[in-house]
Amino acid sequence: MWLIYTLIVSLSARFSYQTPGITRPIIEVFSLFAAAFAIYLIALRVAIQAGQHRQLLPVIGLFAFSMRLLLLFSEPIQEVDIYRYMWDGQAMMHGVSPFRYSPLQVLESSKDLTVPSDLSKLATAKNSSPAIETILNRVHFSELSTVYPPVSQTVFALAALTTPSHSDLRTHLIVMKAWIVLFDMVTIWVIILILRFTAKPVGWSVVYAWCPLVLKEFANSGHLDSIAVCLTTLAVYMMLRAFYSSVDQMAAIKNSKQTSLLWGVAASMFLALAVGAKLYPIILSPLLILVSVQKLGWSRATMLAFVFLLVSAGVCWPMVSQSVSESRLAAEADRRPLDSQSSMPPIPNTEESINSIDGNAPQAHGEGLTMFLSRWKMNDFLFLLVSENLTPLAKVPASQRPWFIITSENWRQSIVTQLAALTSLSQEQVPFALARTFTAFAFLVLASYFCWRAIRANEVTHFLEAIFLTLAWFWLLLPTQNPWYWTWAIPFLPYAHNRAWLALSGLTLMYYLRFWLGYHWPDPPMTFTNYSGERFFDFVVTWLEFGPWFVWLAMSWTTKRRWIHK
Repeated sequence: MWLIYTLIVSLSARFSYQTPGITRPIIEVFSLFAAAFAIYLIALRVAIQAGQHRQLLPVIGLFAFSMRLLLLFSEPIQEVDIYRYMWDGQAMMHGVSPFRYSPLQVLESSKDLTVPSDLSKLATAKNSSPAIETILNRVHFSELSTVYPPVSQTVFALAALTTPSHSDLRTHLIVMKAWIVLFDMVTIWVIILILRFTAKPVGWSVVYAWCPLVLKEFANSGHLDSIAVCLTTLAVYMMLRAFYSSVDQMAAIKNSKQTSLLWGVAASMFLALAVGAKLYPIILSPLLILVSVQKLGWSRATMLAFVFLLVSAGVCWPMVSQSVSESRLAAEADRRPLDSQSSMPPIPNTEESINSIDGNAPQAHGEGLTMFLSRWKMNDFLFLLVSENLTPLAKVPASQRPWFIITSENWRQSIVTQLAALTSLSQEQVPFALARTFTAFAFLVLASYFCWRAIRANEVTHFLEAIFLTLAWFWLLLPTQNPWYWTWAIPFLPYAHNRAWLALSGLTLMYYLRFWLGYHWPDPPMTFTNYSGERFFDFVVTWLEFGPWFVWLAMSWTTKRRWIHK
């Protein structure tokens, strides 16, 4: 394992920001991660079979820490989100809300002498060191304000504060990733606590601690999801302490009502903090409340719900409290398609869309988040099937249309036209919005079923299975199935009860092939198809990524149901 990750660190130098995409060793790195994943599965099996061997945890911890330490000093592979984190941290450190101005507005502020004082502070920050100016120039989609919630922003600010002044760019990157890895390591510790609470072999901690996907997305790429994953896992552990008795407790004595309530309050607070780090943990709040009703009664459950809502509102308030002002960016963005599909990193100081931005006016507080929620699509499968079967394709050449369309053009056009007339949406926005409605309803049905089953079973393992399945199916139904989003569910994989779920941590790494296809095959169609580049990935590779896996999942579920009935 060390050898593989040492090779990955060595190859990561060829992914520096200025390196042309066509020269990046994407296939080589993908192959190394595939090899690491195969070894990881073997190691997981060995660790589980080792039971409670006293030397197991030190070995797991040593390898987990050393592999993260190696990747901490690597160049982010095909990722640029960390530059946004570092700039947001600089904005926070200078006392300016990162939700107020877009990075591009800061870059353009130097051309206008009459700028607001807070924007002037950001301009000063930009000019304080070459490294910070480089960071600002590398922020992806710089015309949009940040989408990252305040708890994560606090971590970004801490990273900025703990970075020595006048540090070079590499130091800024290492310090930011070190904070991300800190939360990552805490997650491993909490997973071990959960495994001990449920009397599962601690070897199961390898499922997260040694997972190549987790190592790639946190220690290498520095994705902020590590913060939310850590806080969510902590919240779930506190739910266990509040609602269930540890299976290894002597005489299996339940916690007192008072102790359970305190743990429940702590769980509500940490789940709210997780929502403040990244919004997705809010989907677990109904499970928290309903199980608390069952275990603690309505009055105490109401208290927990109030605590969760109060803390969530408090930590998210900075993101939603900015005054909504009309800016030309919002109007221009509605008329201009956002190229969220581009695999190329942003080019610093591009002139594109600069003229459409008011360099002095603060942005509407939700523009970046609204853009993300209403337009972003990436690596999706189920959402792709729905949305493409709702999108009119009359203007798309027949050779470039998705091969899996089963609806008629007349029906699609009729639906889109009617809904556009009934709503404020444009015809281009309707298919996405309608697909989100369908997938959201499907998720609501599934989440309700998982919650009902956990309450009916009234057992800790069924509760944790409901946690996992809620997060897993939420990800599977998203329009943006970034591989690092799958890390939300990985801590609870030991309770999945289906081996097929383990494979997703490796299959999602195929996402990075999209970049290789965009770099090497941008124009001529791939052999035996009409698609090239990223379109080939979207319409062909995603089927290889998810199609066989869904068949495996369905077959495993059917076999299990037959065995239960027998």
